[in-house]
Amino acid sequence: MPLLNISLLGEFACHTSEGQPLAFPTRKVEALLAYLAASPSRRHSRGILAGLLWEDMPESRARTNLRQALSRLQHALPTETRECLAIGTQEVGLKANAITVDLEAFERLLADGTPETLERALALYRGPFLEGMAECGEAFEDWLMTQRRWLDERLQQLMHRLLDHYVLTGAIDPGIQLALRLLENDPLDEGVQRTLIRLYLHQDRIGAALDQYRRFRERLADELGVAPAPETERLKAELLALIPDNADNKRDLPRESDDLPERPRVIEAAAVARARRRAESSDRPSLAVLAFVPLEDASLHRHLGDGLAEDITTELGRFCELDVIAPASALAYRHTPATPAQVGSELGVDYILEGHLRRRGERLRLTARLLATSSARQVWAERYDCRLDELFAVQDDMVCHIVGNLAGRIEDDRLAQARRKPPQDWQAYDLWLRGWHALRRPDLPAIREAQRYFQQALTRDPQFARAYVGLALAHLNEWACYSWTHWVFLQQEALELGRKAVALDARDHRAHCMLGLAELYGGHYEAANRELSMALALNPNDADVLAHASFALALAGEPERGVEAARKALRLAPYRPEWYAGMAGIAFFSARLYDEAIDTMASAPQAFCNTPAFIAAAYAHLGHPEQGASHRDTVYRHYRYQMARGTFPEHTGCLDWLTALDPYRRTADAEHYLEGLRKAGFE
Repeated sequence: MPLLNISLLGEFACHTSEGQPLAFPTRKVEALLAYLAASPSRRHSRGILAGLLWEDMPESRARTNLRQALSRLQHALPTETRECLAIGTQEVGLKANAITVDLEAFERLLADGTPETLERALALYRGPFLEGMAECGEAFEDWLMTQRRWLDERLQQLMHRLLDHYVLTGAIDPGIQLALRLLENDPLDEGVQRTLIRLYLHQDRIGAALDQYRRFRERLADELGVAPAPETERLKAELLALIPDNADNKRDLPRESDDLPERPRVIEAAAVARARRRAESSDRPSLAVLAFVPLEDASLHRHLGDGLAEDITTELGRFCELDVIAPASALAYRHTPATPAQVGSELGVDYILEGHLRRRGERLRLTARLLATSSARQVWAERYDCRLDELFAVQDDMVCHIVGNLAGRIEDDRLAQARRKPPQDWQAYDLWLRGWHALRRPDLPAIREAQRYFQQALTRDPQFARAYVGLALAHLNEWACYSWTHWVFLQQEALELGRKAVALDARDHRAHCMLGLAELYGGHYEAANRELSMALALNPNDADVLAHASFALALAGEPERGVEAARKALRLAPYRPEWYAGMAGIAFFSARLYDEAIDTMASAPQAFCNTPAFIAAAYAHLGHPEQGASHRDTVYRHYRYQMARGTFPEHTGCLDWLTALDPYRRTADAEHYLEGLRKAGFE
């Protein structure tokens, strides 16, 4: 057990293993310990240490001061901790195994590079290196400044990597908080500025987005004398187009308040939720399918490597004997050096499937390995050489071997029943993969790009069910993330797309899910329940479908089933889009699990425009309506936008709007929601 815990990131601090803070007699004694702790595995010559802290003195006097400082340091430490010092006649250092240093942990976590370790590294960075430490000599100050510059560069790299992760997984509020922190250090980073504006746009915070653009444009002009890039100007035009025509002044839309109390803690809340759900693992074998890494042309074939991993995940998810982690969570480990044990620990899985691919014209070479995460033992491995149009047979073979190894022998007829109908045209499948890959990005251009790919896929293969599902999901994403309108306006088109997909492939669980959602908003609750139940039966492990089903089943009168789906979705998708929390939160609220609803939505307090309404109603039912006041105000902002945009007739009240967004089947459930809203102060 370490004897001392030393903090160098932020203000210097030293504690015993029991947490007792230690004080030191002089600033230079403190600086001496900090310098030794910055490289605890090294030994430093007495001459270098003396020159570092007393460079303006003769050498003999400097060495005398060093001896005195070391003596004072020893006496300041409790007797039982003094053995952590290694003081020799020529060299001085610390025993690395006797101390912990936050700087060392920061470097180790940063090198691991997984989303979880990057978040933990960011949490360790309490402030600049040895913040506030001064008056220790010019040489020490030079060393201090060099360390700070180097660590600041490392911090910026960390935050950029983490921001990319949040954007790709749809974690909007964590992305906003991190982008703001990046811009504190470099407000002229135009790429981060655009990312922040788009994240604001995703939350319908048009005023905040425009204000961010204007302040950036003014600063750019003042400091560099240039205008924003054309891409930034196009983004501004996109924002202006979303402002209601009857707004008083499109260019003076006020910035929305940013005072939801959960916002500063969304990253921490998501980490706590991950750990809690990870502890709920079942007794079934669990696995994650990592991206198939292209051995060349990585950017060109990334969609193929990701798509292959997602397709195999989907097929494995059809077997209720297994727990399969959501593709987006598994793909987060694409560019990390994480070991199987680390992936297993962070995702809570027993096995991982990893592989590589190489494309040569119309042929592929695939390698795949199934590893036990606890020991890195290879359970199964195979190499495949195939034509592109043979890829689906290769997937079937992989699934057969993996399921056989993990769940025992599965009968051939059951394997056949589990398979979806393969596409008839390889190019159509490739276009679908590109569209599905685009849908992972939470921005409107990506949705438009996905729609084009799906339409092109259908041009090549009009019987391709998955392309119809992709179009339906693109419509849903656009509604949920940008249009903020009731899905009833898309109902007929969504119904037609869902019915077409189901008719073409009755075993496509996502088709049944999309059709179930369309039926729900059409008021056809029996049909919705039937389609959602079919989707879950066909694939009990698809986290996206589970999350959609969680709120839909709750609205359809089965909140207990909704809660079951919600918990499983959150467990199978440790890194997930914010809409998971919004939908799962509705299921928990509907089942009267108010604390679980609030805890779930704390990581995404504005997942949807009505998420704050459910948080406010949950607080109100718990007898604390005052804690939901800021959430109620946020909902009213969305409501005013909807009225200004003409989404609903002028006489529509806020309560009417909210209840239309979530049409409960059972009168008791609708009244329970209304009661919570009224208690929260909605009129």
